[in-house]
Amino acid sequence: MHKPPSTGSVSSASPADLAALRLVHYPHPVLRRRAAEVTVFDDRLAALCARMFELMDEERGIGLAAPQVGVSLRIFVTDHAKREQGAPPSRRIWINPVIENPQGETVYEEGCLSFPGIYAKVRRFDRFTIRWQDLDGEEHRESLDVSAGQFLGIVVQHELDHLDGILFVDHLNPLQLRLVRRKLRELEDAYRRATGTAGCPIRR
Repeated sequence: MHKPPSTGSVSSASPADLAALRLVHYPHPVLRRRAAEVTVFDDRLAALCARMFELMDEERGIGLAAPQVGVSLRIFVTDHAKREQGAPPSRRIWINPVIENPQGETVYEEGCLSFPGIYAKVRRFDRFTIRWQDLDGEEHRESLDVSAGQFLGIVVQHELDHLDGILFVDHLNPLQLRLVRRKLRELEDAYRRATGTAGCPIRR
């Protein structure tokens, strides 16, 4: 497994390192770490994002955060239009994202590539502004309104949680958690068999 950098850059990662990146599943410990800010904007950062898009496409996902591939940096990539058949791609890179002025509440059924086969309804903000940087380090802002049909608002909240070590199952109430407990235990058992360690399982 690729060791996640903690310096805010991927400058020490070789092309072979990036090619070796794979999706990690719950209860891998990297999913519980707060990711480091990106401070170096270079070709290797662009290569990391390109690899993340490849893995997201392989898994048929619409969003993927760097911790989900074992890299503890504040980056995620999205292509929310993929859920609409025939829609043109909407591939985007979000670096050091921050949510501002959150308002309202909405509920949406979510899944996660790091939790295969598990889906549940999650409460999210309905409206907010998100601030982020692109591959050149330039800052951007955009307001999103889920109730107005901007599904991207759900995707970015889910992925930003990953950067803070928060998983979508953390939002579930006790009844919801009981309903998915068997599948969680299956993932925990698979991780234990593969690594010989327990990782970071949910404790409630």
